[in-house]
Amino acid sequence: MGKWAWHILALLFFAWVFGITTNFALNDPDLWWHLKTGQHTLETRSLPNSDPFSYTSPNPLPKNEKQGLKAEWLGQVMFYSAYMLDGYEGVGFFRGLLIVLPMFFIYVWLVKKGLKPWMALASSAFGALLTAIMLFYTYERPQGISFLISIIALILLEGIRRKNRVSAVLLAFLMAFWANVHAGFIVGIVIILLYVFGETAKWGYQRLRGAAVKPNYLLFWGALAAILASGLNPNGFTLSYNYLFGLASRFFTDIQHSVGLRTGGQWVENVVLEFRPLIYFYKQLYYHWLLFYWAFTALLLILLAVKYWMKKDMDLPELFTVIFVSFFANYYARGLMFSIVVLSFYYGKSLLELKNFKKVTVFFAAVLTITTIWCTAYISGPMSWALKPRITNQWISPWYPESADRFLKKTNIAPPMYNFYTWGGFLIWDIYPKYKVFIDGRALNNSVNNVADSILKSYPGWQGYLDAFHINFILVPVVFRESGYVVPLPVSLINDPQWKLVFLKNNQAVFVRNASGNRDIIQKYGMDKKDVLKEIVEVENILGFAGGNPIFVINKADALEALGYTQQAQQLYSMYPSWVRDKISTLFNYYPRNAASPSPAGG
Repeated sequence: MGKWAWHILALLFFAWVFGITTNFALNDPDLWWHLKTGQHTLETRSLPNSDPFSYTSPNPLPKNEKQGLKAEWLGQVMFYSAYMLDGYEGVGFFRGLLIVLPMFFIYVWLVKKGLKPWMALASSAFGALLTAIMLFYTYERPQGISFLISIIALILLEGIRRKNRVSAVLLAFLMAFWANVHAGFIVGIVIILLYVFGETAKWGYQRLRGAAVKPNYLLFWGALAAILASGLNPNGFTLSYNYLFGLASRFFTDIQHSVGLRTGGQWVENVVLEFRPLIYFYKQLYYHWLLFYWAFTALLLILLAVKYWMKKDMDLPELFTVIFVSFFANYYARGLMFSIVVLSFYYGKSLLELKNFKKVTVFFAAVLTITTIWCTAYISGPMSWALKPRITNQWISPWYPESADRFLKKTNIAPPMYNFYTWGGFLIWDIYPKYKVFIDGRALNNSVNNVADSILKSYPGWQGYLDAFHINFILVPVVFRESGYVVPLPVSLINDPQWKLVFLKNNQAVFVRNASGNRDIIQKYGMDKKDVLKEIVEVENILGFAGGNPIFVINKADALEALGYTQQAQQLYSMYPSWVRDKISTLFNYYPRNAASPSPAGG
């Protein structure tokens, strides 16, 4: 095939990947409050200094919480602008572009530098498919723009290393833009510093060996300008300082607590899944596809070692950056998407630098093999429908409480409400200002976060918190969709006479306080609270459709046992050894297996 034929094939591939992204409904819980904040910013023409969406946020907000509200204002405006252009389709298409463009830019850059198109395409194919099918939802908020900008920053840094002054100027403008889009610009600052440190170390080593080499002053001045430009945001350099030293502090604290899940710290760091290491997702949530990401990482490290040996030269900025992003991703799952795009860039760059060595075809074959095996294992089965590019009929994921929201709008149940943390953003988007939320994905106040968590997980004193906040109704799921564990609160409410179930559908439960003001609603919509257990069975059936995860089966069996279907429950229990059942039933220690109340284990 000729060069242009390969270019056409590459365009068709990226168009196909873009089509895959439109298969999926909008699925990230933080998207919704980002959209609402972007709308608020455009309508008021000002950045938020207070929280209009939640009735539990302090007023006035502490300084650090105000910083969080302003940190992503431009990214939020960009997402809301996409919504204004074409509604949810506009947001979905914007998401697709953010997924495809980083790998497309890698392809274009590699080909422009002289790499054969088929090798450039192979370098970007794995990352493009992995993000489009497995990690699409992470691109539904401003951080998705960060992943794209990170590739542009790397391309400019490579230009600065070749003493391209235009690249230095553009990098400063890029960092100023990035600092207003998303806090991920701090990763950009770290990478810039790694390039400076790597070049300095390399220059120093060469000088020690007696080589007459000059330092790359353009890199130093360009890095300084870029870092200073990143301070052109509403928070100045305060956000950079807080994030960098906060991450370092948490890292050293984790070392003190030895290897394992983090302890202490802010509530959001201990509860939100993105703050967990990748090994947690592999072991506890059965994300076995991570094996292919780790294989890709290992393949890149081997490629780098071969390149350095064959060229008799070590590229320290490159090596430091690869080590950093790999460690960052494995330690802190939110870094996974940065890692995928950055590692793909360096894989292609290494093939480019070895293009004159015949042995490089081995690494081309290796990455193609990983991509093919992954596609065979994870796409040819239950995910095969994802290979049929189309525009989804339902842009809002069914896991969000659309049905419950319609019920609230119809019944006009009086506030205040207690709501599930993950649903807070959607409630802000869909039913504000009629209702303000108890908590949402911004997690602004740590005290409120801890109270919300204690209620959701039925920790001792949870009823007192509901009374203290005068909660009139509760809106929660019965199963955590991310893990398949049962939500403790609705199960605890089954035997609590103070609360009545008035709505239950699509993993959405609404309980109202058993008070005179709610008498008409209870009489008209009241349900048997043990229907919660039946809903658990139905939801676990849906979650477990793809198979392979015992969490869904064991929690379904627990619910059946609580309903009195002992024989069916025992058949499900027998599918797994006792240590698996005990691990799942006691993982979060919310409920003992043989609790007196009809409460399925897990949480």
